[in-house]
Amino acid sequence: MRVLIAFGTRPEIIKLGPVWQALKKRDGVTVDAFWTGQHLELADGLLDLFDIKATFKSGRSVMQQPGLASKFGEMTGQIERALQSRRYDWIVVQGDTATATAAAMAGFLCRVPVAHVEAGLRTNDLQSPWPEEFNRRVITVASTLHFAPTACAADNLRKENIPADSIREVGNTVVDALLYTRKRLGPDYRPIEPALAALPADKKLVLATTHRRENIGEPMRNVLRALRTIGNDGDKVVALPVHLNPAVRKQVLDVLGDAPNVHLLPPLQYPDFVHLLSRAWCIVSDSGGVQEEAPTFGLQILITRDTTERPEVVEAGFGRLVASDYDAIVAGVRELTSASAPRLLAKSNPFGAGDAGERIADELIARALTVGVTDMAA
Repeated sequence: MRVLIAFGTRPEIIKLGPVWQALKKRDGVTVDAFWTGQHLELADGLLDLFDIKATFKSGRSVMQQPGLASKFGEMTGQIERALQSRRYDWIVVQGDTATATAAAMAGFLCRVPVAHVEAGLRTNDLQSPWPEEFNRRVITVASTLHFAPTACAADNLRKENIPADSIREVGNTVVDALLYTRKRLGPDYRPIEPALAALPADKKLVLATTHRRENIGEPMRNVLRALRTIGNDGDKVVALPVHLNPAVRKQVLDVLGDAPNVHLLPPLQYPDFVHLLSRAWCIVSDSGGVQEEAPTFGLQILITRDTTERPEVVEAGFGRLVASDYDAIVAGVRELTSASAPRLLAKSNPFGAGDAGERIADELIARALTVGVTDMAA
């Protein structure tokens, strides 16, 4: 069996790393990787961390395209040529990125069965998050096998009349990646980024991220103002890795450039981000991936979005939707840092036990053996 795994962003590498590792261990399975390079700088070290060797690379040609539509076109064409270069039994995509959508479309049009990791997430609002809600729905239509991370995601697919025998609830591979990386770090880990050494150990660490397109403007400004107020409290320190998007960077620097107790960090390599998670008291973020990562550390997250396609994090008590409400963010952080020690929740992780990659590999092989990949593509 030959599998092509397609990824382009930092979160995709993190979440497909466990799938790559699981498939590489299987006898009779050849795994190739296509990297579109959506996050060239943010991917530093990740390929090495998961021992991924990219068979195909887009380099900077994708990101040099002027708009989303042209990026889609460039990626789809390149992945099509890779699929036509040899016989593939599966193409595996993850999440709701431009890379995942382009790869799913290329797979469908080349009659290579598509397996979608992290399938079934929905907000049912095409504008939030944009364009991710559109992307994930397109990928569902193109996919043969749907790996839902939770029961809720699997139920979303069934409601859309996706055949039940094509849905597998496997957990979220981000848990696998976190546990693997935390074990690799060990207790004596020394951060890669020198700026982390300046974070004071005697203050309560609030980890923040912000990057969503729909938040740029007044919503993001309100979030950043709240982080500035939190830094002014004096007993807390805010660590904010600043996204490379120029519009995001400008807003962050305008509001937080001289803020006390706010440390603006460069984009972090994944081990450093895991290290910060292990030190944090709470999280303020609009990231979907961070919503999944927080429960592994027992952390509570204030979600600076109007909606979430991961309702499990809220239902399990790990997350609260606060949108861009300045007062709710400040009050929430102060509540979560009011004790003498972090309020870590000793609850089961709604996103799985850390074996999703192995389960996905087993299902890909079993499905191919039982049905026959050629039959599925016909």
